[in-house]
Amino acid sequence: MIARPWTEDLPKCRNTCVASYFSHLGDSNSTDDCLCFYCQTEDNSCLYGVFEPHNGLDAARFIMQRMAAELLFPPPSLSNTDEEIRERLRNAFISVEKAYIENYDGMIAERTSLQYRLQTLNETQISQNCDNILHRLKEIDHHLSGGTTVVLALVHNNKLFVANVGETRALLGRTDDNSVLRVVQLTMDHSLNNEDELLRLSQLGLDVNKLRNVQYLGNQTGTRCLGNYLVKGLYKAFPSISAAMSEPVVAAPEIHGPILLDESCRFLVLVSAGVYKRIQEVRGNSEETNKQLAQKIVENFRKQSEFTRVSQSVLEEIEDDFVTFCAQNNLTPKPNTHITLLIRNFNFLPPIPNDSCQKNASVRFNPIVQSKSNTLLNEIDSEFSNDCENDSIVDTNRSIESTSDVYPNRPYEKDKRIKGYVDFSCYYENVAKARKNGTLPSFIK
Repeated sequence: MIARPWTEDLPKCRNTCVASYFSHLGDSNSTDDCLCFYCQTEDNSCLYGVFEPHNGLDAARFIMQRMAAELLFPPPSLSNTDEEIRERLRNAFISVEKAYIENYDGMIAERTSLQYRLQTLNETQISQNCDNILHRLKEIDHHLSGGTTVVLALVHNNKLFVANVGETRALLGRTDDNSVLRVVQLTMDHSLNNEDELLRLSQLGLDVNKLRNVQYLGNQTGTRCLGNYLVKGLYKAFPSISAAMSEPVVAAPEIHGPILLDESCRFLVLVSAGVYKRIQEVRGNSEETNKQLAQKIVENFRKQSEFTRVSQSVLEEIEDDFVTFCAQNNLTPKPNTHITLLIRNFNFLPPIPNDSCQKNASVRFNPIVQSKSNTLLNEIDSEFSNDCENDSIVDTNRSIESTSDVYPNRPYEKDKRIKGYVDFSCYYENVAKARKNGTLPSFIK
């Protein structure tokens, strides 16, 4: 059973609809692979994120939850300047990438140790241990290659900020002076079709013509992502990029905005590459992909009776077209492509007012983003349960309406003693020895 991400408990933006799952050629029954969030803070700022995984879900889930924590705790303030918001978005990507590496540092160390062992084994030891070591190295490389592309959108003070790494896109549907709906791509695709990215790679000493031909950087097609340590810190292992003077795949985001959200802004779309590339394959070109996606969204805005169904309906249409195209051309589609479509309505449809939310509803957050182990949390949980079972006397005159942030449904008593969990015995032994030897510092009594 996959643990439910805490981001699913964030207060939802009611003017947003989402569909996110692994494509199984029409079978979209999975509920464990939603890789996005769309939340609203108390001051009506809104944060949206779409994450497209590479080589498994673990790294993408970790990055998604960590990113939400970086940007929402504390949430942006109304007093923040535009440049402060941009800097906070930039720093969030840096912090999340650092946390990802720290999360896997034990595995990275184990990989180095195993490779060293392989080099030092004699012939007898190789025949006995080589297969086990190689199998473990393969497992580690699979974990270290997990990563994700990201697109974030922040609505703050009636302005829109967008940040991305990879090929996930943000599109803004807005009307021009003649009331014609136009689609503007707010993000840049970080791929080998991007001339700016090719220039960056050429400055690192790579042959961009060869990269254009293979359309791969190590084990991925994109030039930027979060995670995937295998193609970053260990990029020398890939012949096509080993000549680079530094890591060719980076985690630095491109940030766009602020964009003033006036009446011309009709809706925002965050979409994974797996969605629009399906449209490209069916249509045979990439020039009008964004326009064709926007047309499908507008058509479903008009024909769907429930706004929340729009994203799902659009993805189903795209999937149906893609399946038909593959069948007609005897093509086998890539299995288990993750697809996400997030649509934020501004005023294409009448927006749902915020004051229709329950005024007294309060949500408190104390997110725990798993880093290396849940052992400590499990120990705390177990100890809390044991204490509750052992306490048979309850003071009925004491108010116990307060609740814990981590365990919101469990009452606590403010005067209750907490069991010690730090062992100071070593400290006291050293103090006793120093006192006996006459070397105890004067400030220690």
